[in-house]
Amino acid sequence: MPAFSAINVEPEENIDEEIDNTREIHIEEALKLFQTALKLHAQGPRYYDEASDAYQSVFESEIFRLPESTTEFERTERQSDPRQLGHDISFSQPLDVSQADIDGSGSSLPQTLYLAYKNHGQFALDRIRHQVRTEGNATAVLEDKKVLAQAYKALDEFSTALDHDPSDAELWRRAARVAAFLSSTRISRYCLEAAIELDDDPAVEEVEPPSLAEGFAGEQLKAQLEVLSDDVALSHPIMGPYLKKSMPEPLKKYLDPIPYLPNPTDSLAPPRRTTTLSEQQQPRHIINVPVASWAELGMSLVHLVAADGISKEGIAIKLPEILTDKDGDVQMLVERPRQHTAEENEPVASVSENEPATQSTKDEQGESSKESRTEGGNTAEDVRAERSVSIASRKRSQSAAGLPEGVDEEAADQKRSKRIRRRETAGEAMDTNTMFAAQLQPFQAADQNLFQMTRNMVENLGVTDRDTLDRLAEVLDSCASETRTAKLDRPAMVDLRDSLIKFDEESIKSVLNKKETSSIGLSSFLEHSKAGTQNRPKMYPFHETRGLKKFVEKTNDDWMGIQDVAFEWVKNICMTYLTSKWSDTMKTAVVQVISHLDEDIFMRIHYELKYCGESEDPSQTWATMDQIIQMLFELHLDVYERITNPNSLVDYAIRVETKGRLGRWFTFASQMSRERPENASHSLSIRFLWAAVIAVTLTEGVSGEHILQCWKSLRDSLAEETEAIDVEIPNNAIMPEVSAHAADREISKLTTMDFFLGLFKNDLSDPLSIIETLEPVLNPSSVYMTTTQVESPDVPMAEGDTALIAPDHDKLPISETADHGLRDLWKFLLGTSTELRLFLWTRLGDAYNAIDYKTKQFSCLLKSLEMIVGDFERDAYLSISAEARRPLFLKMLKFLDDMLVKALSMALNESSVFDIIDDEHLRSSISAVAKLSSILHVSCMYEDEVRVGMRQHPSNGATFQSFLGKLREMQVRNWSLLYTMLKAGIAQNKSGFTTPENDQADYLAAIHQVLGLRKFCKASNKIFLKMMRVELLKQNLIDNWEDYLGQVLYDLYGLKLGVGLCEVQDHGCPPEKLERRNTTALVERVSILANRMPMKDLLKSDLKNTIEHMQQAIGQTKSNQQLIQNLRIFTQTLQKPIHPLRLYEALKGNVSIDAVSVNTTDSPLARHRWFFLLGMIAFTKFKGVDLNRRQTPGATDDLRIGATFLRQQLQFTPDQWDAWFRLAECFDYELDESVLWTADKMNKERAELLKYQRNAIHCYTLALSHSRNALTDVPGDSFDAIHDLYHKFGMRMYASSREPFAMEPFHHSEHKRFIIHESGTDTKELHSQMQDYKVWKYAARLFKKAMDVKPKEWKNPYMVAKCIWKMYQKPLTSLDHKDRQDRPTVQTVISALERAIEVVSLLPKPRHGQDPILEPHYKIVSIVHKLVMTGDLTPQEAADILQRQPYAIQSGEHIEIGELEDWEPFVIKTLSHLREKDRSNWQHRIIMRHARILFDEDSDEQGYVQAMAAFGVLRESMLTKTMVMNVWKCDAERPGRHHVYTEQYVRFVVKLLIVLKDRPNFEALLRRLRKKGADFYHFNDLWQFCCIAYLRLIRQAYQISPVLEDDFKASAPEEFEIITARISDWSSDPSSNHPALSALQETIELKKLNAGLMKAGAIDDLISDCYTAMYFEIGKSLPGPAVSTLIAEREQARLREEARQSDDKKASESKPTNPFSSILNPQSHENSGAEGGPAESAPANTEGAQRAPRKTGIRRADILRKAEQAVLRAQEGPKPASAKSRSVSSGKTPAADEGATKEGDEGHGEAGPEEDGDVEMKDEEDAEAEGDGYLSSAPGSVHDSADDESDLSDVPPEDVLDEDEAQQLMFPNLMRRSIDTAPKSSSSSGDSTASGAEEEEEEEEEEEEEEEEEEDAREQDQES
Repeated sequence: MPAFSAINVEPEENIDEEIDNTREIHIEEALKLFQTALKLHAQGPRYYDEASDAYQSVFESEIFRLPESTTEFERTERQSDPRQLGHDISFSQPLDVSQADIDGSGSSLPQTLYLAYKNHGQFALDRIRHQVRTEGNATAVLEDKKVLAQAYKALDEFSTALDHDPSDAELWRRAARVAAFLSSTRISRYCLEAAIELDDDPAVEEVEPPSLAEGFAGEQLKAQLEVLSDDVALSHPIMGPYLKKSMPEPLKKYLDPIPYLPNPTDSLAPPRRTTTLSEQQQPRHIINVPVASWAELGMSLVHLVAADGISKEGIAIKLPEILTDKDGDVQMLVERPRQHTAEENEPVASVSENEPATQSTKDEQGESSKESRTEGGNTAEDVRAERSVSIASRKRSQSAAGLPEGVDEEAADQKRSKRIRRRETAGEAMDTNTMFAAQLQPFQAADQNLFQMTRNMVENLGVTDRDTLDRLAEVLDSCASETRTAKLDRPAMVDLRDSLIKFDEESIKSVLNKKETSSIGLSSFLEHSKAGTQNRPKMYPFHETRGLKKFVEKTNDDWMGIQDVAFEWVKNICMTYLTSKWSDTMKTAVVQVISHLDEDIFMRIHYELKYCGESEDPSQTWATMDQIIQMLFELHLDVYERITNPNSLVDYAIRVETKGRLGRWFTFASQMSRERPENASHSLSIRFLWAAVIAVTLTEGVSGEHILQCWKSLRDSLAEETEAIDVEIPNNAIMPEVSAHAADREISKLTTMDFFLGLFKNDLSDPLSIIETLEPVLNPSSVYMTTTQVESPDVPMAEGDTALIAPDHDKLPISETADHGLRDLWKFLLGTSTELRLFLWTRLGDAYNAIDYKTKQFSCLLKSLEMIVGDFERDAYLSISAEARRPLFLKMLKFLDDMLVKALSMALNESSVFDIIDDEHLRSSISAVAKLSSILHVSCMYEDEVRVGMRQHPSNGATFQSFLGKLREMQVRNWSLLYTMLKAGIAQNKSGFTTPENDQADYLAAIHQVLGLRKFCKASNKIFLKMMRVELLKQNLIDNWEDYLGQVLYDLYGLKLGVGLCEVQDHGCPPEKLERRNTTALVERVSILANRMPMKDLLKSDLKNTIEHMQQAIGQTKSNQQLIQNLRIFTQTLQKPIHPLRLYEALKGNVSIDAVSVNTTDSPLARHRWFFLLGMIAFTKFKGVDLNRRQTPGATDDLRIGATFLRQQLQFTPDQWDAWFRLAECFDYELDESVLWTADKMNKERAELLKYQRNAIHCYTLALSHSRNALTDVPGDSFDAIHDLYHKFGMRMYASSREPFAMEPFHHSEHKRFIIHESGTDTKELHSQMQDYKVWKYAARLFKKAMDVKPKEWKNPYMVAKCIWKMYQKPLTSLDHKDRQDRPTVQTVISALERAIEVVSLLPKPRHGQDPILEPHYKIVSIVHKLVMTGDLTPQEAADILQRQPYAIQSGEHIEIGELEDWEPFVIKTLSHLREKDRSNWQHRIIMRHARILFDEDSDEQGYVQAMAAFGVLRESMLTKTMVMNVWKCDAERPGRHHVYTEQYVRFVVKLLIVLKDRPNFEALLRRLRKKGADFYHFNDLWQFCCIAYLRLIRQAYQISPVLEDDFKASAPEEFEIITARISDWSSDPSSNHPALSALQETIELKKLNAGLMKAGAIDDLISDCYTAMYFEIGKSLPGPAVSTLIAEREQARLREEARQSDDKKASESKPTNPFSSILNPQSHENSGAEGGPAESAPANTEGAQRAPRKTGIRRADILRKAEQAVLRAQEGPKPASAKSRSVSSGKTPAADEGATKEGDEGHGEAGPEEDGDVEMKDEEDAEAEGDGYLSSAPGSVHDSADDESDLSDVPPEDVLDEDEAQQLMFPNLMRRSIDTAPKSSSSSGDSTASGAEEEEEEEEEEEEEEEEEEDAREQDQES
C-alpha cells in the first residue's frame, strides 16, 4: 500500500475493482534508495564507495524494469529488429492498456529516471576529479584506462538522462565536455548544437539565448566552429547573437563546465609531447602546499630550501583543489529544473553590474562548495546552473517524459504573460513598501524634528557654512524616503554605510580596540608623514589563486629544479607588482623568497639576459627581466629601510647581509638603466632614479644638504617631463608613489625636520615651549606678533601671552609676518596625514593641560574635531577608491571617538571651557559637529531598515554588534557635545532666542526621542540621560518640563512621575540604582509635582511609588545636636498643661516654639517640604478609608509613620503651620481610633487618651498661630487646609469638653508648682484651669472662622449652634462677670440653629437612596422641646419656630397650641416626620427622644402606660425581641460618643423594664450587656446599676423580704444537714413550686452571669434570703423520719464503727511482723490499705475514729452552698428509684444510708461517720450510661468555669460490675482508684452534668439571639 491513505474514506466492498498500486510502491522504494545515494554522494570522497553501492541498488530497483524506463533509442532498436517481425505484422497493433494516473506517479517516474541517470553520471566525473586531486600527476591519471572507462560511463548516463528530459541545456554542455575529453569532436558539437537549439526554429528569426546555460553553450560552439574555420555553420541564424555580442569577462570563467578535464578539441594542433621514460623515472621532490595560494607556495619553497638546501631533484607540487570553477552538479529530486520567468533570463546585464562583488568574493566560492556538499545541497555554481535551465514551454519532448501538459495550476500560472506577472509583483512590492514606510514613519518623523531644530538653531547662531546646511537639508530630505541609505552620495556617509553592509571584521577591530599609546618620536613623525598614506590609488587586492593552477601544471609537466621554480614564481609575481595590492602574507612570502634564493635568482636573470637573443622574442624577454630587476631592487630597498629604522630589532649580521644584497641589485639596476633602449618604458628610469635617491638617503654619512639637493634635482627632473609622471607602487612602503607632488612632500619633510626634531625632543616637562612652538603652526589665527617682534623676529607668542605686552594696534597677525620656515611648515602640514596633524593638536592640548589651561585644551579638542571632519571633504580623501578609503574612514572614526570622549567630558565637567571660545570658533565647531551628526546618523538609517525587515545584518557575530554599539555611543556623545555647544552659543547670542530655556529643553527632548525610539539612549553609560537630567533640573522656565523629566527618570532609574501630557515610552534602558546625591537634586521638582496633585490622586498615581523609591535612596535622617534639642523642646511643649491664655494668643499669631536652627545635609529636603510630603502620603493613606465608614479597626502603622515624618519636618522648620496641623490630625486620628471601636480605653486607659488630646490641642494651637502669619502667602488650594484647621480645632475643643472626655485635658491638678512660705512649702496650680463655658466659647469662635472660609459647609454652623446651646445651659452662678454679660439668649440659640438649617437646605439634594442631613433638623426640635419644658419658650412660640423649618409637619401650616398638654403630641408628630426621612434608621437619637418624651425618667409620676409606650417605640426600631440594641453610628457623630449614647440608652431601658416588671427581657438585656462590655462607657457602673435593679425586681416580683436576723442560730448542724438534704430532694421534683425557689434560681443565674464582675454581696444577700425562706417555710414540713431519731441512729452507728476499728488495730498489733514483708509487698497507692500496709491504714482509721469538732452554728457559706445545691438538683430533676439500692453486705440502716447519700451529694469531701462504708451502688442502666459517657463524652462548653471538673464519669467500683462488664472496661487498672474517689466523683459528676446542661441551654439561646441579630442587621442593611 502507498505511504498515505485517507482515514475518512471507507474502502469499497468490491475488492475485485480495487486499483493496483504496485507501481506506486516501486516508485516510492526507488526514491528512498535514490535519496540515500544522493546523501552519500554529497558527503564527499570518503563515502564514494558507499555511494557507488547505493547507486547500484537504485538501478536494480523495479522501476528500471518497467517498459517506460527504456529509452527511445532502445525502443526504436527493438522495434526495428528483424527478429521481431512475425506472422501478425499485418494486423494493427492494439493500444496498451494503462491505468489511470491518480497520484501523479506517471509524471514522477520519468523525473526519477532522469535524475538518477544524471546524478550517476556526475558521480562518475566526481570520482575522476578526486583521483586527479589525490594522485598529483594529472596527465597520467587522465590517460588511465579505468578513468577513460568512467568517462565513457558518464557520457552514457548523460545520454540516457537526456533521452528522458532533453530540455536540460546544462546537461547537454556537460555531455559535450565529456565527449571533447574523449576526443569525440562530432558528439561534442552535436551536444552543443542541441543545447542552443532546443525547440527554437532558427529559420524564422534570431532568438536571444533564453538562459545562461544556452549562452555558455553558444559561446563554446562559436569557439569550436572558429577553431574549425566553419564559416558556413557560423553564418547560421542561430549563431547571430553570439557573433554580434560578446560575453563579459567575469562570466567567461564559467564557460568550461568541467575544467579539470583536458579539451583536445580546443585547437587543431597535434597532441603535445609526452614526457620521456627517463624523465618519468627520475625521482622528484614533492612539495605539499597546505593552502592553494601563491603565498603558501612561496613559503613552501622557502621552507624546502631552509630544510634541505638546493638539491638537483625535480620539483613536483601537490596543491589542493583550486575551486575557481563549478563543482559537480548534485541535484536532488526536489530541485527539479524549474520553469523560470523571463526576469531570470537576464543574466548578462545583472552579472556584469556586479562584477566587483563577484571578484571580491572569489575566495569565498571555494569554501562554499565544501559546505554545500556537506549539507547535501548545491553549490553557488549549481544555483546558477539551475537558473540556466530552459523554460518548460521550450522542452523538446514533453510527452515522451510522461509529464501532463497544461493540467496543473502552476503551469497555468507560468504561462501567463510577463506583463500580468509583473503587475502582480509590483502590487506585492507596493504593499511591502507601504508597510515599510508605515514602520519607518515614527523614526523618520523624529529625525525630521531633530535635524530641523538643529538647522534652525545653527542658523540662529549665525552659522553660514553652506556645506553644513546642505548636510542637514539632505538628512531632512531623506526622511521622506523609505530607502534612505541607498540614496547617500557623500563619501563619508557612503563609507559608513558600506562598513556596515560590507562588514569586514579585521578592519572593524581597529575601531573597537582600545587606544594604543603612540610612541612620540621622530620615527612616529616619519611614519605619519609618508607620502601617499591617504592618497592611495584604486587597487584591487591580489588574487591568491589566479594562474596558480597553470603554473603548477606547467611545473609538474616539465622537469624543473627548485631554482627554476623559484624564478618562475618570482616572474609570475612580478606581473602583479604594480597592478594589485599584495596581502601581508604575500608580501612576506615575496621577501622570504628573494632573500633565501637571492643568489639563484640573480644568476638566473643573468643567464636569461645572456641568452635572450636565442628566445622567440628577445625584446620582450629583455623587458621582462628589466622589470624584474627594478622590482627586486625596490623590494630590497624597502626591506633594508624597515630593518634599519630606529625601532627595528633585527640583528646586525642580517642588516649587513641585506645591505650587501641591496648593493648588488643597486648595481644591477644601474647597469640595466644605462643599457635600457630609448623606446623602453620611461617609468622604469624614473622609478630607478627615485629608488637611487632613497638609497642615498639610507646611506650612512650622507649629509642632509646633499639629500635635499638630490630630491630637488629629482623634483626638477620630474617637473620637466612633458607628460606628468605619476606611478603608483602599492606594494612598496618606502616609495608608494613616484611623482613631482610626492617629491615636494619629501622636500617639505626634510625642510621641516628641524622643527619636528625639536618638537619631539621636548617633553611635557616644558609645556610652554611646546605651546610657543605649535600654536603658530596649528592655530595661526590666534597668534599675533608685536611690532618689536616683527623688527627682530624671535619666537612667536600666543595671543594670551602678548596681550599684556603691547596694545592691540601694535599687534599684527602672524600670517602677515611669518618667515619662510613657518610658511614651509604650513605647507607641509597641508599635505600630511590626518594622524600626524591630530598628533600635533593632541600634543598642544596636553601642553595646555599641563599648565591647567582647560579652556585652551578644550579648544584644541574642538579644532581636532573640525580637522578630522574637514578631512572627509579633502581631495586626499575623496580621490581614493571606496574600497581603499574604507579602512582610512574607520581609522578616522576611531580618532573621532577619542576626541568626542575627551571633549564631552570637559564640556560637562569643566564650567569654564567655553570662556575663550569666540563666536567664530564656536560656529565652526558647531558646523563640524553637526556634519558629524549627519555622518553618524547613517548607522541609524541602516538599523531602521534592519529593524523593519528591509535588510539583514551581514553578520551576527560579537564584533559586528560591538561595532554597532560603538557607533551608538559615538552618536550619543556627539549629540551631547552638540547640545553643550549650542547652549554656549545661546548664552552668547540671547537675542536670537525668545525662550532660550524652552528651546534647549525641546532640543534635548528631540535628541532623546531620536535615541530613545531606537533603544540606545542608554549608550555611553547613559551620559546623555544624565546630562539631560542635570540640564532640566537647572532650568526653571520650561513649559511641560514634567514630560521631559519623566521620560529621563524612567530611562535612568525606572521611575514614573505619573503626570504630564505624554506617557513614558520604553526605551530599553536598564534602570540603575538611585543614589542619594541624585535623589536630593530631584526632590524640588518631585515636590512641586506632588503639591500640584490632590493627595488622594497622588496615592493612586505612579508618583507615590517614585517618592517612596526616592526616600529609600535618601535613607534615614541622621540626628545631630540641633535636631535632638528641637525634638526635646517639642516633647516638653506637648506635655505641658493647656494654658487658656496661650489659646487666645494663638488667635493673634503670638504663639511660637523656641527651637534652634538646623543646618544638615537634609536641610534642602526640609526646605522643599520633603518630610512633610512623606508624612502626608502616609497620613492620607490611613485616612483613605473614612473612620465613619470603616467596618473594622485599621492598622495605625501608616498614621505613626506619618507623624514621624511630620516631626522630622518640624525639627527643621518649626514655623510650618500645616505640618503642626497635620501632626495634630495624627493625634486626633490616634485618639479616634482608640475610642471608636471599643470603650475599653475609655474605661481603663484614660491617661493615654488624655495625652493624645493634649498633644492635639497643643499642635492645633501652634498651627493656628503660625497660620495667622502665613495667611498672606497661602495659595488658593490651601484654603481647604485653613478651613480644616479651624473646624478640626473647634471639634477637638468641643469633643474634649463633652463625654466621654469630660474636660479632662483642661484639668491639670497633677501639674503643680511649689511655693516657699515663711512657715514652709506649699503647692499651687501653675495657672487657672479652663472652664467648659470658655471652651465652648473658644470652639464657637473657631467654627465661625471656618464658616468664613467655607460658608456652605453645614457642620460649622451646626457646631456653632451646639456650642451656643451648651453655653446657654450653663447656670449663671457658675459664670464670671464677663461671661454673664455675653451669655447667649434664647433668640441667639434659635438663630444659630436656623442658620445651620439654612445652610443644610442650600446643599444639593441627596441622590436616590441617600438620606438627607437630619442632624440640624433634629437638633432644633430637641432644643426647642427642652426650652418649652424649662419654660423659656411657650408652646406656641416653639410650634411657630418648628413650623417654619423645611421639614415641618403639615407642610408648615400654622398650628395653634394653647396648653402644654398639646405640646407633646406636636413634638412627637414632628419627630415621627423626621424619622420618616431617616429611611436608613441611622438617627437613633430621634427614636430615643421620642421615647423620652413618652416616658420622662426624671419624673416620679410616670407609670406603666408611659413606660409601655416608650418601650414600644424602642422595640419598633431599636430593640429586638432578644433585647439586642441596634444603635448605629451616624456620620456626624463624634468618635467615642457612640459608647456614651449606648450607656445612656441602657440605663433608660432598665428604668422602663423596672416599671414594666419585665424580668425575661431584663434577663436577656443583662446577658447581652455582659457579652458586649466593651461597647459601653463606664461599663462597670452600668453593670452594677443593672444588677442592683434586677435584684430589686426579683425581690419585688417574688416578695422576698430581706432577713434582718440570723434565723439559723437555734438550728443544729445535724438538723441543718438533714433538712437541707430533704430540700434538695424536694427541689428536684418537677412538681415542687415555691416563689422563693424561683427567685433563688434566677438569682443563681445572675451570679453565674456576673462571674465576679460586681461584688457579689447583694446577690448573696438575695440568695441567702430566698433559701432561708425555703428552709423555714417548707423545709421542716417535708415528709420523712423525725430529725432526732436520725441523729440518734447516726451516733450509734458511729460508735460501732469506732469499736470495730479499735479491735482491728489491736489484732494487727499482736500479729508478728515479717521483716521481709516490705520487700514482698511493696507499698503502693492501690494496696495501701490492704495487705501489709499498717503505715497507710492507721492514719485512715484514726481519721475515721476521731470525730471532727462540732460546729457551733450555721455559716453563711453553708447556706449559699446548700442553696446552689438545691438549684442544681432542681435543674437535674428527680433520680431514678433504682439509684436508692444498696449493696447486700452493707448492713446500714436507711437513715444512715440517707445521710451518707446526702453527704456525698454535697461534693465538698467532708468526712462523716459512714464515709468509710460501701459506696453507692448503681443499677445496670446507670452503669451503662456512665460507661457510655466515659467512652464517648461530649466536649464541655466553652463557657464552663475553670473550677468545673471534667464531664468524664469515673470507673464504677469492682464489686458493682459483673464479670462481663469488668472485661469491657477500657482501663481496668483504674478500678481501685475510682473506688477510693467514688463519693467525691459522684457529686462532682452531678455538678458538671448540671452545669453542662445549663451551658448547652445558654449556647442554644445565644445562637438564637445571634441569628436574630443577624436578621435584624440584614433588615437594617436592606432598608439602608
